[in-house]
Amino acid sequence: MVTTPSPISPFPPAQETEYAHHQSVRAYAPAAAARSSRRSHAYGQTPAPETPYQRAGQLWDERIGSARVQARNWRLVAFSCLGLTGVLIASNVWQSMQARVAPYVVEVDRLGEARSVAPAIQNYKPTDGQVAWHLARFISNVRSVSTDPVLVKTNWLDAYDFATDRAATFLNEYARSNDPFAGIGQRSVSVQVTSVVRASGNSFQVKWTESIFERGSLARTEHWTAMLTVVMRPPKTADALRKNPLGLFVNAIDWARELEGAPTTKPADERPPSTPTSLPQPVIAPESIEPLPALPAPANSAPPDAATSDQKGTNP
Repeated sequence: MVTTPSPISPFPPAQETEYAHHQSVRAYAPAAAARSSRRSHAYGQTPAPETPYQRAGQLWDERIGSARVQARNWRLVAFSCLGLTGVLIASNVWQSMQARVAPYVVEVDRLGEARSVAPAIQNYKPTDGQVAWHLARFISNVRSVSTDPVLVKTNWLDAYDFATDRAATFLNEYARSNDPFAGIGQRSVSVQVTSVVRASGNSFQVKWTESIFERGSLARTEHWTAMLTVVMRPPKTADALRKNPLGLFVNAIDWARELEGAPTTKPADERPPSTPTSLPQPVIAPESIEPLPALPAPANSAPPDAATSDQKGTNP
């Protein structure tokens, strides 16, 4: 057996052992790094094993997941449409509450020709003359009774256009107790408004005379007085503007018949001078009265006895 002599080391025994350990570590490090790189590279390129169970689960997850996503999207769309609808409804209600009609005032002359055209003021207040005309027309429509039922119905409908709910309730009660269509053809009432005076800020006193005709002849005449309370409500639609352009409405009605009093006497300056029925007579004593002298008888007259005898003779 041939033995190979070990090479002679230049290091001491202790250093030689440490040197050998370092050499072994240096030789192992590249090999470990190479193995690690090969292992990671192999794992990244190798596809994961697929089984039929995994493929079926993946398909089911995709189907259920897509349905859930679609349902979520549809819910978002539905709630969005619902919110948009609510906004549109609110805007429509707000627009309907606004006055969309713009009234204009046209001034005409006595021939009916237009002189000026201008938009009406929003807070327009009619004059007392305009209010008086409308109130007189309102009383005439309600209180007058014509022989034509169509005209009576038209007058009442026109009166309702100028009445609030409160005044309409009063008119309904009056129509129930005094049917305006009951005596048509036999009875008619003519109304003549005599005065319309402002009583307060919103109240007017109206006086009128009613001439009641029965079978074509005047039966009686009555005098009435009413207190009407008015309110202003600007028209918001074209129909309301056509029926009541000023927005003047009767809110409260209170009328009563005037009592017929005694005939009034004329003033002192209009009365004729009165003649006394008896004058004071002077007191004369009977003794102071002298007899009147006898009057001479006329020449052609006969004595009283002869005249009497002649008259007796002529009588049969």
